[in-house]
Amino acid sequence: MNKFQLLPLTLAVSAAFTTTAFAAVSQPKVVLAGDTVVSDRQGAKIKTNVVTLREKDERTATDLRGLLQGEPAIDFGGGNGTSQFISIRGMGQNSIDTKIDNAYTDSQFLYHQGRFMLDPQMVKVVSVQKGAGFASAGIGATNGAIVTKTLDADELLRNSDKDYGFKVGAGLSTNKGHSYHGSAFGKAQTGFGQVDALVSYNKVDESDYKGGKGYTNLLGNDVVTSSALDKSSFLAKAGLTAGDHRFVVSHLNQTHKGIRGVREEFDFANSDLTIDIEKKGKIRTEADLLAELNKDYPGQGYKLGKKINDKDNKVVGYHVVDANGRQVPNLDRNRPAYRETIQKNINLEYQGKLPLGNVTANIYKQDNLRHDSANKNNGYLGGFEKPVTSKYITHGANFNIDTYPMTDLVVKYGLNYRHQELIPAEKKRKGDTVGRSPKTFDLPVDIINQEKTDIGVYAEAIKDYGPWTLTGGLRYDHFEFTAMDGKKRKDGNINPSLGVIYQVNPDLSVNGVLNMATRSPRMYDTLLAQGHRGIVSIDDDTKAELAKNAEIGFNYNNGTVFADGSIFYQKTENALGNFANSRHGVKINSIKNVGHMTNKGYELGVGYAQGPLTGRIGVSESRPELVGVQLSGNPEFALPVGRTWTASLGYKVMDNLEVGINNKSVQGTDRAVLSHKTEPEYRPGYSVSDIYANWKPYGNDKMNVNFSVNNVFDKNYRPHSERASVIALPGAGRDFRVGVNFTY
Repeated sequence: MNKFQLLPLTLAVSAAFTTTAFAAVSQPKVVLAGDTVVSDRQGAKIKTNVVTLREKDERTATDLRGLLQGEPAIDFGGGNGTSQFISIRGMGQNSIDTKIDNAYTDSQFLYHQGRFMLDPQMVKVVSVQKGAGFASAGIGATNGAIVTKTLDADELLRNSDKDYGFKVGAGLSTNKGHSYHGSAFGKAQTGFGQVDALVSYNKVDESDYKGGKGYTNLLGNDVVTSSALDKSSFLAKAGLTAGDHRFVVSHLNQTHKGIRGVREEFDFANSDLTIDIEKKGKIRTEADLLAELNKDYPGQGYKLGKKINDKDNKVVGYHVVDANGRQVPNLDRNRPAYRETIQKNINLEYQGKLPLGNVTANIYKQDNLRHDSANKNNGYLGGFEKPVTSKYITHGANFNIDTYPMTDLVVKYGLNYRHQELIPAEKKRKGDTVGRSPKTFDLPVDIINQEKTDIGVYAEAIKDYGPWTLTGGLRYDHFEFTAMDGKKRKDGNINPSLGVIYQVNPDLSVNGVLNMATRSPRMYDTLLAQGHRGIVSIDDDTKAELAKNAEIGFNYNNGTVFADGSIFYQKTENALGNFANSRHGVKINSIKNVGHMTNKGYELGVGYAQGPLTGRIGVSESRPELVGVQLSGNPEFALPVGRTWTASLGYKVMDNLEVGINNKSVQGTDRAVLSHKTEPEYRPGYSVSDIYANWKPYGNDKMNVNFSVNNVFDKNYRPHSERASVIALPGAGRDFRVGVNFTY
């Protein structure tokens, strides 16, 4: 039996503020095949695309990009693993989060790679939040989050007549990879109550994938170099249910291994090798240049090719060609080397009824580690000639209480705490000479680990007045920041939130929100925090970014036809920018507020579900703009994603066999997110279609056999959630996939 644990008022609020255009056609239910999903505690918050365990089992997706392909407001860059950048409504990873069992961090290793790791095989539900959140949304909720819950033995067995079970599965992809997974779970009654446990393991091996038809790099092939990745995940979880109280402890370990470029977002097989005439102030002859090529690339026979002219038509360099006159790819610039990236989560959670109300609380630790093999040419790492480890550690806790003083009133209040520390592979000392010749200098202080503590408290109420439902909240956030030179800064903000729903009739509701949320200053990238490029401190008056979001929307669902939409405008004040370092001739810079950001757009969706036929179409457009000359157009800030359309059509040929097609079409755009950037930055549009089939041999969810052809027309394209560059990673070409999973 499908269940959704909410009181009538909370259910009404969640349903009315749920944009369902791109979610399952069974909305507003979000629980399928025996899963029980507790509300994410956001109150009246617009959210979309709740993906459940059952839906996940009916697909061949092995990453978040595949799982959320039907959501037009979310975009993923090319590549595998942390090569991918993610955007929600065009906003990048600096202002969005991925939460696993309410554990999350806002730190990162390097701006040239994505910071999110999440294996969908380890979770039972994925939901998406957009825009500035309500008071109960947690720390730093300025632009949205991907929220997940890990697998749980108690819920997997809740509607079963057995006290144990297992699940196995495998998949194969022609472009190029394979996967296998297994889980075992059980429960038993003891004198203390019900004890349950689960262990789960998943392995995904991906080779270098191929681009679409027409994609060719300077090596003369269609392979995306250094895109191969070995991914593994392990989850162990134990729970105790004693009356109205449940305690759960879990450990999740995710590991990515592979030969990775220094800058994971790029493939320099598409960048040609060049050589400059001037070096260290000296003008060199052609003979000098050829001598350098012979020294750096012995035996290759490289020659000088086409001249490179500056804006005044002065020759400043040459393209390099091989003995046959072909352009030489600049592979050495990205210096691929072996790397392991690891994320470990330890979580202790409590849910239960206390005199205070219904309590949900957790304490967590999240370790993010990056092991790099020796790579003396990796300037971001400081040129180590030995293996090194960089890491950042997050400790946090959340305490949330729901009370019900009246049948038509819900009152929430709670506390959020998070402490983060960045630990680079090495820290430079006072007097060390750092920087890049000729711009070197001696450090004036010892480098220390950056640290940041965030604390937030909130109260929120949801009240029914006839056809009206009102939500009001108030949140206070405070941060304390310690920079790499030891300088400290602390500040706080009070953030109100307001939501309203009007139920026009049983099928139609309209809603609106006015939310404010803050996000504290980001710590400087872990790899760059050694001090080898200088010091990044913090200004005396640096404030948290302050997001103000106004949004109105509607939801319609008569059981057969559903439609919904929203329009929004968000302004983020006190925007935090990029910070120059010694590579650019600056010894000491500061984390500071340097402008503001705006984002406006809309989302609209229509769907149909009748008998064996289901279909939906959705569109989303966002226009983020960064105002401030020190703000950066890096993908971590914001991206000019073109207007995005998604569509799907499914048909049940038989009760146990469904076939269908999905399409994602993104219109081309030449917009830039920086207000002061006037030159066009064109991103071509593209349209990619996938076909799929799901067969249930037993006529139920015990076994799924899945087949798909992704990018069925073999389109050559580059996603928009990455730089508009020839070296940005392309999307994968045609990919035949088959997968099977069996649950007992």
